[in-house]
Amino acid sequence: MKRFVNGEAVEFEACDAQVIQTPDRLIVKTADGAHSAAAVRVGDTVHVSYRGHTYLVEKATRPRGAGAGGSGELRAPMPGLIVDVLLAPGTQVSKGDKILVLEAMKTQQPFLAPFDGVLTEVKTSKGEQVAEGALLAVVKAEEA
Repeated sequence: MKRFVNGEAVEFEACDAQVIQTPDRLIVKTADGAHSAAAVRVGDTVHVSYRGHTYLVEKATRPRGAGAGGSGELRAPMPGLIVDVLLAPGTQVSKGDKILVLEAMKTQQPFLAPFDGVLTEVKTSKGEQVAEGALLAVVKAEEA
């Protein structure tokens, strides 16, 4: 099954993962153990928060470039509370650095730098309630 994940075309394959739906989250069991995930559908896009990453999953039929993948924008996949802001604008970041943490559906979801670069904007603060789709932070890619 072909989909776009964060703006890039990927082919999903069958695997040995088991997904269990609970009232407020998903439990994903793999050979590595069990981890919780949250998934929210917004129109034709599904926002998935899993193991510290947020993924935007779209049908493969959408036009190339229509998503925000690679833009460096970190957006709230669902309404929630900002429980921590760890870095300030102007900070040099490496891919995977934790920038802030959103709590939604009883689950804390860290937002990580999508690539090496500079954190140019932080549009939220600790204790702030944010709406679904709210721009939380922006990372500008490092120039090669």
